[in-house]
Amino acid sequence: MTDLDHLQAAIAEANDAEANGEVPVGAVVVHKNKIIGRGQNRVLRDSDPTAHAEIVALRQAGQHIRNYRLEDCTLYATLEPCAMCAGAILHARITRLVYAAPDPKAGACGSVLAVMNHPQLNHKVDVTTGLLAEECGTLLTNFFRKRRREKSSTRILQIEDKPIEEPSMATKTTKKAIKKWSADVDTESTYPEEGLFKKDASTIAKHLASKKVSPKGPASGMRMLNFYINRAGKNLPESRHAELEKAKTLLSEIIAKHTLKPPTKAAKKPPRKAAKKTAAKPGTTSAKKMASKKSSSK
Repeated sequence: MTDLDHLQAAIAEANDAEANGEVPVGAVVVHKNKIIGRGQNRVLRDSDPTAHAEIVALRQAGQHIRNYRLEDCTLYATLEPCAMCAGAILHARITRLVYAAPDPKAGACGSVLAVMNHPQLNHKVDVTTGLLAEECGTLLTNFFRKRRREKSSTRILQIEDKPIEEPSMATKTTKKAIKKWSADVDTESTYPEEGLFKKDASTIAKHLASKKVSPKGPASGMRMLNFYINRAGKNLPESRHAELEKAKTLLSEIIAKHTLKPPTKAAKKPPRKAAKKTAAKPGTTSAKKMASKKSSSK
C-alpha cells in the first residue's frame, strides 16, 4: 500500500468523526505496511481535551504492539499536528510523519510552531506533507462553514419563535432611559421593535430615519440596517435581502436630503459711521462761506 492509500484510510476516519459531530480529522499508524492504530477526533464524545485523532491512533498502536515506543512506524494524518500531538509523536519515537493539509492556526510542524524536528530535541522525524492537501482542507472548510450556518439559523429561529409581549407602562418608561441599539446585542435584535426588518423597504427607511429612532440623524439608522444586513441578511431569502437593499437606497436618499445645508442669509452690512465734522481752515472758501452765513444771521 502507498502513502495515498494510508491517507485515504485517515480520511475515512475523519469522515466518521464528522458524522458524529466532531471536527473531521483522522489519523492512522502504520507498521510494516499494516495499519496498527486508527484514530479520529473524540474530544466531544469522550469529554477529553487530549483525544485528538493522532493521540487516539498512537494509543491504539501502542496497545497493539504492547510498547509505548513506536519505532519503525509511520503516522498519517489529514491535518498538520498541533503542539500536543507533535510532542506525543516525538515521545513515541515515530519514524515518519505524513500529513495532508497545513494548519495555519495551530500547526506545530512549521505553520505556527516548529515543535517537530526542533534542533535541541534528540529525536528526528522524517516529515512529508502536501499529499491530498486540497481534499482534506476542503473537508474542514465545509465542516466549519456548515457549523456557522447552523448556529446562525438556530439564533434566527429562536428569536422568531419568541412571543411578542405588550410592554407595560413601567417597561415603556424604563426603555426611554436605555440605549435603543448596540452592536453588542444579538444579531436580530439590532432594533428594539422586532419585526421591523420584515416590513417593506419604504416603512423600514422612514422608521430608521425618524427622530424617535435616530435622534442624532438618519445615519445612525443606516448603521442599524447595515449591521442587520451583514449579520442576519446572509441567512435570509433573496427576496427579503433585495427589500433590505432597497431600504438602504431609500434611506441614503433621506440622508442626502438631511445633510444639505439651507442657504445662508446675506450678512447685514454694519451702519456707516457719520463722518466727523472738521473745522474749516481760515482763508479757505468754506471758511468764507461760514463767515458770510454768520454775518447774515446777525
